[in-house]
Amino acid sequence: MYPPLVMVTNYQKDLQSAMDKLAELLINKEHIEVQIARQKRRVAALAELCNADEASESEADLDLGGLTEACTTVLRGTRKEWLNTAEILMALKELGFQLGHYKAPIASITTTVNRLVEDGVVVAEKRPGDATEYKWVGKVPVLADYATAGKVLREMELQAKAQMPKFGASDPLNRNRPRAPVPPPAMRKKLGLP
Repeated sequence: MYPPLVMVTNYQKDLQSAMDKLAELLINKEHIEVQIARQKRRVAALAELCNADEASESEADLDLGGLTEACTTVLRGTRKEWLNTAEILMALKELGFQLGHYKAPIASITTTVNRLVEDGVVVAEKRPGDATEYKWVGKVPVLADYATAGKVLREMELQAKAQMPKFGASDPLNRNRPRAPVPPPAMRKKLGLP
């Protein structure tokens, strides 16, 4: 009856360890994505310096995706902490993102970046003069969920340990724990037990 509690506790430890590893991998993923965004900016800048033939080949490899992906690349890859929509527009042009088919590029950028704010990967802050600036924060809020889950699991583990009877802390085999009742001598003789 008692071993299942121990097994649940072991699974909880395994789950906590797995969640910690996942959180670590998500942090590493975010760092890699920032490096990729910065490298895309570097490639775009070098492509602009090359002649037209080489630049067109490099731009094909850059693959900025749609406006959301391109804005994400700009915000991740910037060396400046905060960017306003005009700076994002300039950075998109530097990357070679085609804005020609947008009627109002600044409005499209504003809408896109505000959606990223709603998703929790970008934060916005009003600056003097009614300018709003944006900052990439990544998927860090997701990690808070893992930390909360880990805390709950640790509390469950402590509760399970508190409920387990203590039959001799120094006895790892629990030799002192209660045993099944011994049958009377007549029944043992009938069953052929010593």
